[in-house]
Amino acid sequence: MRKLFLHFAVTADGMVSNVEQWVSFTDEAMKDGSAWHDTVDTIIFGNNNYAPLAGYWQAAETSANSAAERAFAKKINDMHKLVLSHGEVELVWKNSELLRVTDSAAFKQTMARLKNMPGKNITVDSGEGTWRSFLENDLWDGIDMLVHPLLIGNGTPLFDSMSIKVPLRLVESKTYENGVVNLRYERV
Repeated sequence: MRKLFLHFAVTADGMVSNVEQWVSFTDEAMKDGSAWHDTVDTIIFGNNNYAPLAGYWQAAETSANSAAERAFAKKINDMHKLVLSHGEVELVWKNSELLRVTDSAAFKQTMARLKNMPGKNITVDSGEGTWRSFLENDLWDGIDMLVHPLLIGNGTPLFDSMSIKVPLRLVESKTYENGVVNLRYERV
């Protein structure tokens, strides 16, 4: 069975919102992100973040200053992408598919079916509401988080609505030169 991972950047005080204002990546982190995406064959995006990310990564494939960022952009531009939405979404990114979500029961059934299909693992790469839906519906097998050395004091925490304790096992950790720490956990 395929595993489903939540993949996100977070501040040291646990905020996941407004990442465009504080996220920072090194070439080494981009190369590691590319290697991480070699282990998956499907990326899930929420409809609110889909269009801005599509625009950014499609342009970055040719215009990014960093060769590592251009390579990462090419990789995710070529991958299969699912867009979760209650309504219509204009699919502007190649290899994208709309996955309409009508209610919690249908969402759980769809994710169970997706996880049981042959293939590599699945990553949920954005956004706040989408990650929260996977957490609240207990539809995840692990998390891959990039903890940024920053306290912002306000924003959107990701884990504040969890009502259960979930033991995790650290699978991998790495600290980058800019102080960002990549932590990969799987559920015990």
